[in-house]
Amino acid sequence: MRSLLVCSLLMSVTVSVHARNGATEDVENISSSRALVLDDAFSSLLKKHKINTAGIAVIKNGRVHWQNQYGNQSTGVPASAHTLYNVASITKTVTTQTILRLVADGKLSLDESISAYWVDPDLKDDPNHQKLTARMLLTHTSGLPNWRFLTEGFKLKFVNPPGTKFGYSGEGFQYLMRYAEGKMGRPFEDLVRTYVFDPLHMLDVSVSVRQKNFPRIAQSLDENQKFYGYYCRPEGYCREEGSVSAAGDMVITVADYAKFLIAAMDDTRLSSALKQERDNIQVTSYAIDCSQSPDVLCPSRLGYGLGWNVTQLGNDKLIGHAGSDWASVTLAYYYQNSRDGLIIFLNAPNKAGLAGMVAALELLDPDSPKLHEYRARVARDN
Repeated sequence: MRSLLVCSLLMSVTVSVHARNGATEDVENISSSRALVLDDAFSSLLKKHKINTAGIAVIKNGRVHWQNQYGNQSTGVPASAHTLYNVASITKTVTTQTILRLVADGKLSLDESISAYWVDPDLKDDPNHQKLTARMLLTHTSGLPNWRFLTEGFKLKFVNPPGTKFGYSGEGFQYLMRYAEGKMGRPFEDLVRTYVFDPLHMLDVSVSVRQKNFPRIAQSLDENQKFYGYYCRPEGYCREEGSVSAAGDMVITVADYAKFLIAAMDDTRLSSALKQERDNIQVTSYAIDCSQSPDVLCPSRLGYGLGWNVTQLGNDKLIGHAGSDWASVTLAYYYQNSRDGLIIFLNAPNKAGLAGMVAALELLDPDSPKLHEYRARVARDN
């Protein structure tokens, strides 16, 4: 079995590299025999890295080609196609598509001042709040910190002047949510459902805390297999029933997120100009050191378009988003030219999940440019 797996992986590398030299695929087809190899490999991966639950999907030419799930949803309950995963910051892609569809309909603007519709109480005495626009929030150039609870005094404040430099911000997406609610006069959850979930017939998803979903959510466990409660953190904080987040904590099945990701590839609700802005790098985010992984595709540039992470690969792009929290590590992306993609949802303590993500990418897309980032994060943790 091990020799078969090695052979399969070598074939995967060959196909993937060949694809970017002119063929039309970026992620290898999964035959019935390869699916069996992957089932064994993922079962071993979960044991080795102590992953609680994994949900995987492979997309080929804009269609779901293969998907499976591994591990347990909760004690004594195996994961299934109906398991809901907390996808952390991948939530931002759904928020982005909601906002962009509202912009496309002329109901919101990327470049007007948000201050007429929402001013956070912590920022009311700082005139910089008048400069904030939806474009800044989507491109992570708002000048806001990732989270206010990470700042001195736990107050929201500008760490950079708005519009001047990149700084990843979950608070920025919460601000975006308040802007949409203020201008539209409707709860954000209602807007998401109207503009994204209902048109795509997405039924197995929620951006709010709903107790009715608890039995289907993959339980978040720490390194000692302790469960603190749904939407709860080890330090004792639990989110309240009905609370909504535009930045993280969406729960969704692999199948529903695949439906969403495929629809986002060619969103017909967006104009070609708006889609081009979304899919082109507006701001460079992090530098990538490719020297430690010469076998992996090296991006020419990494940054954000409107809400989506964009990795430039010569004449191609890899477009998607990642998520990371204390008990989840998630990744979803597609190659723009071939429309091949991956969805990997890992429910695991963060350190274990990062190592598991490296292993999962090596199995499914062994020259993925995302391996640079995850290998670097694992190296830092060690």
